[in-house]
Amino acid sequence: MSALPRGVTQVLWKNKTKTKEKQVKFRVRVNKKVNGIPFKIDQLCDTLEEAKDLLATCQSNIGRQTLNKIELEQNEKAKKIADILTSPPISFYIKKYIAENIPEMQDDLKKRNRASKLSFFKTIGNTAIPDRHNEIAQPLLNAGGLLAQMAQNTISNSGKKRFADFKPEQITYMEINDYIKARLSTPAVSRYGTNLGRNVSKISVSRELSFIKKLFDNLRHQENRFKGIPNPVTEYDKDLLKNRDPKNDYRLSDEDKEILFNALDKHPNPEMKQICLLSYYCGFRRSEIVPLTWEQVRLNENYIQLYQTKSGRPRKVIITKQAREILESIPRKENQPRLFTYTLYGFSGSFDKFNERIGMKDKGFHFHFFRREAISNLVFNIGQATGMDGSNFSILISELLGIENVRHLEKNHLAELPTNTLNSQIDIMKSVGHNNKQTTKRYSPIKIPTKN
Repeated sequence: MSALPRGVTQVLWKNKTKTKEKQVKFRVRVNKKVNGIPFKIDQLCDTLEEAKDLLATCQSNIGRQTLNKIELEQNEKAKKIADILTSPPISFYIKKYIAENIPEMQDDLKKRNRASKLSFFKTIGNTAIPDRHNEIAQPLLNAGGLLAQMAQNTISNSGKKRFADFKPEQITYMEINDYIKARLSTPAVSRYGTNLGRNVSKISVSRELSFIKKLFDNLRHQENRFKGIPNPVTEYDKDLLKNRDPKNDYRLSDEDKEILFNALDKHPNPEMKQICLLSYYCGFRRSEIVPLTWEQVRLNENYIQLYQTKSGRPRKVIITKQAREILESIPRKENQPRLFTYTLYGFSGSFDKFNERIGMKDKGFHFHFFRREAISNLVFNIGQATGMDGSNFSILISELLGIENVRHLEKNHLAELPTNTLNSQIDIMKSVGHNNKQTTKRYSPIKIPTKN
């Protein structure tokens, strides 16, 4: 073999094979200064030709600049990889939290709940907020005064990144404040992707914060280094979400009930009316009534046994007279354990379209309002039976309707009801929100006699 060029040496390289054969390789070593700038390379090549080409590259100015750039990029990449491995971004812990706490399920209700939670985390992760840890801006922020204001303007205008790309230790109450501001300025869209003509509400942002809070509460159980890290959600500026959007106080008027129930009578699928009325009379949630099975219906014992509820605890639902009539009218199909053929997603989509078509959606009505009406009727019924204010039975009502938070029931439902004794028919009609006796007779579980 001819003499090797200066800077190239032949070496024997051990293969990681069972035969342990040695392979001939060629090492290119260059370590010198060019115009005062250090240049160093130490690399193995498979063939002598590759080694000569690399050496020639090292001997040219353009080649050295290119190699230096490649080396710098590789070093930078190696640093970033090492940084990620030692201190991953919050997206890593979000995925870990989902895997451990929100596993995939086959059940329709649990699949729906999981999809909702995943949607929250997706929104949280994709929200862009100012990067206060920007390498350029950080020293200026620390300096304070005018320099800090200049840095803040720079960050606000351009230095943003996704919430998911921040490291947990970088997320403080300041990042949470930025997150709130970013979300409140974001246009709200429906589940179908249509613009709702308004920005995201404070109530929605508050729900998102509850997910971030749970995530940070869980961090201390994932790694020891997070044991003392404060939860940033507990320290955010409360004024940002002050005077949250008022809850929807809409109640079905006589006119709205005429529209709604007449439309249900004409709906081509009788299951739509059956599901809505059972919720109206018994207070079922959509996720409780749609997947109902015949095994759960105990007509002889006058109750329906629910196993999967929002609170996670089973409960019994008392069957009213009107609900019994509906249940007895539903035909039992052979080899079909469920009462209805709708899936949870299918019913949700069908009801939303139905609600929009009859103009009730624009008034603020949605399926959960059937449950609100049932609560009001139940409070009234108990008050009638006992001669006392129905709101005094909040614990009993919460058990019957599966409401976990009694204070929430009292604040959002019972506080709005009349507290005076119901001594007259007029008082009764006012209590259930009716203007005429015929509407009360038709739609309320309480049957009030009418004059011919």
